[in-house]
Amino acid sequence: QGFFSDANHTTLVGDVGCGEGDVIINYLKDISFKGGLDIRAFDENPDYVEETPAVVRNISKAKQSQIIPLKNYQIKCGDMLKSDISHLLYTTQEIQQSKKQFDLIYCSHSLYYASHRLLPVSSELSDAIYPLFTDLLSDNGMAILFHNNLRPHSHIALGMFNLHMIEEPIPSDEESKLLSMEHLIPRLCDKLGLTYFTIPFVSKLYFSNNFKEYVDIFKDADRYGELKNNHEALQDFYILLFISHRPLDQSYADRSCRGWHNFVDLVAKTVETYGYIKGNTCMHIVLTRQVNPVVKQQVATAVKYTAKNNACCTNGNPM
Repeated sequence: QGFFSDANHTTLVGDVGCGEGDVIINYLKDISFKGGLDIRAFDENPDYVEETPAVVRNISKAKQSQIIPLKNYQIKCGDMLKSDISHLLYTTQEIQQSKKQFDLIYCSHSLYYASHRLLPVSSELSDAIYPLFTDLLSDNGMAILFHNNLRPHSHIALGMFNLHMIEEPIPSDEESKLLSMEHLIPRLCDKLGLTYFTIPFVSKLYFSNNFKEYVDIFKDADRYGELKNNHEALQDFYILLFISHRPLDQSYADRSCRGWHNFVDLVAKTVETYGYIKGNTCMHIVLTRQVNPVVKQQVATAVKYTAKNNACCTNGNPM
């Protein structure tokens, strides 16, 4: 609140990995944008952004209802690892005129999915992230990034083990420093000389109380018919697929320690031990090098307020 209060300026927002658009709408609806909003969104999954998808319906509905003061929106299908991100968010005319126009870049839980496609994680991912901070943001703009981190017993650790990205289900310190966004983003900001803040949150992923009873069914494709009309079991099954980050047929055919059978057992053991799967989420707020000192201090004050209420906030680098 208070950062977008200019009634004569339409706030330009970029949504990286927009999904169905509901996340950005929910995030923005309680913020006062006195000059209105212009949202530019893209996602690499064509199911989200092509052929009258949910994201178009959701954002169009938000504009009609004015649940957020939306004046304009643009939605594209594109991959930030394969395309110039400027072309995914700007119009052709804007690119010809000037870059660095965005007041807010929002990226919720998509960067670590990009890292899953780069084995091992390489400079290609860093090169894709750089423009978020250097080519898009206006002088006083900010990037807000949400990630789930690579921590022991987290769903990211389980997924990365399943994808052969880490050696064991519990990541080593070296693997966490190399692969986890909680370390990668600060490294990039330090390299670019940017001020950033880290706000950690504890999140938990729960299965149903009867999850243990379904484990043998999940491991046996011949019994999948038993899941029909069992909403609870199907929900547990979808969570397993979400965590695994591998196509089911590929994972099921893998009889190694990283295959579907052992993966389901590993998840079941973790749930039995802790009662849930850990999320270990964090939010990064990144400012430009040109940020006005007053704006910088306002953000620092807001972060301290969050720290007081959240009791788990750290500043990424010295002010």
